[in-house]
Amino acid sequence: MKRIPINSGDIFAFFTGALLTLAFAPFSLFPLAIFSPALLLWLWLPLTPKQAFRRGWLYGLGFFGTGVYWVFISIHTFGNAPIFLAALITAGFIALLAVFPALTGYCLNRFFPLKTGRKMICAFPALWVFFEWARSWFASGFPWLLLGDSQLHSPLKGFAPVYGVHGVSLVVLMCSGILVHALYNTQRGKYKRVYESLLIFILLWIIGGGLTYIVWTHPYGKPIKVSLVQGNIPQEIKWSPDQLQPTLDRYLALTRAHWDSSIIIWPEDAIPLPLQDAIDFVLPLGNEAKQHHVSLITGIPIKKENTDSYFNAVIVIGESTAAYIKHHLVPFGEYTPLPRLFRPVMNLFDIPMSNLVPSEGWPKPLVVNGIKIATFICYEIAYPGLVVSQDNDISMLLTVNNDAWFGHSIASAQHLAIAQMRALEMGRPLLFVSNTGMTAIIKPNGVIQSAAPADKTLVLTDIVQPMQGRTLWQKRPMDPILIMLFLFIISTIRYQRRRLKKKKMR
Repeated sequence: MKRIPINSGDIFAFFTGALLTLAFAPFSLFPLAIFSPALLLWLWLPLTPKQAFRRGWLYGLGFFGTGVYWVFISIHTFGNAPIFLAALITAGFIALLAVFPALTGYCLNRFFPLKTGRKMICAFPALWVFFEWARSWFASGFPWLLLGDSQLHSPLKGFAPVYGVHGVSLVVLMCSGILVHALYNTQRGKYKRVYESLLIFILLWIIGGGLTYIVWTHPYGKPIKVSLVQGNIPQEIKWSPDQLQPTLDRYLALTRAHWDSSIIIWPEDAIPLPLQDAIDFVLPLGNEAKQHHVSLITGIPIKKENTDSYFNAVIVIGESTAAYIKHHLVPFGEYTPLPRLFRPVMNLFDIPMSNLVPSEGWPKPLVVNGIKIATFICYEIAYPGLVVSQDNDISMLLTVNNDAWFGHSIASAQHLAIAQMRALEMGRPLLFVSNTGMTAIIKPNGVIQSAAPADKTLVLTDIVQPMQGRTLWQKRPMDPILIMLFLFIISTIRYQRRRLKKKKMR
């Protein structure tokens, strides 16, 4: 097989992909989410499908290599994997993620060879969003760095309560295609088409900006006072038996100063001991909370009966009692997929294996002080379909996290931005409680109401207004988007056939 050398266009594609990471938190240079894919589309236009696949893969290497490098920290620093193995796993993971933009480029030039406006403005966005959606569920899914998440500070975020994050991605990519179409027609001297393209570009931004003024949900009941406890326990000592009592003492001291709140929340695995072994601590704490008419929510592992497995759980004690068990576990981080394949390798390198198991039914919201709270543990908040599938009467969203797994990387800021998008999609406040940060209270419009600085031991207290009602996204989640993608593809195919037919008749 003839080896195709990497040229300047391929190198440029790699750095263009790396540039896209700057569109996301913590940098939030949202225009780059339009310009970076536009540059890639321009680089794709003259290529064969195979060349487009390779260039798209290099673009993906640049994007995910800079965007999710923090996976290495989790695997090596806290997962105890040797540097070489951690680097190999991280590189393989990034290479796999890069296949999705590569497939976008291949399909675009394989099925739509003509350089038409439909290809740039319809087919290109539709294929990208389809593969982005596929990435969110394929092989348990990795819905991280979805293009729409970059638009939290842009007028285009107005599309989120209507079509969700994938809808925002679609509009962003349509803008990318429009810019390429305008540049392409400028080169050909067809200025009327340039003006038409730019008019559509402006209209999309005006519509998005107008949608941000619509309030999709309404207040429910009285505002409540909540306290989010950021314990700031270093990951290195979190599960050390010697640190158990100091950890519990810290949380108790922070909590007892806030018994005037209605709800107090501790982060994921704040109690680093299975519930069955922590009863002597949990029961007195629950009684104390009840005396002050407070509901205390905390993360804690629960041992599954008659097994050696555990649930990653959240319990409510005090004024209310309830429990939530994590539904969507993280591969390798919380469970080992294909154990027959990976267990020998992990045993060889003496890597500890997680033995968590998911909930046995679809998760239900917690009822706390008469308020329904849709609860998620850490990574679960990244799944739009999991969040939107909750009870329509929920009034708040909650996610408890332990982002200490990713050190002082950009992962925490990305995680918080994802949570902001979920709040915006659902039109509800979201309580984001982390062990080391970032801890925040997010408004129903996705704006951060208040936040605690990372790596500080403190309690974030604020007033939160529960909300009810339904956004359009909540009523019909992915169906409208999938229908639009189908229509974009079909219309481009039909238009292309007409163009090819005319060429043959000449």
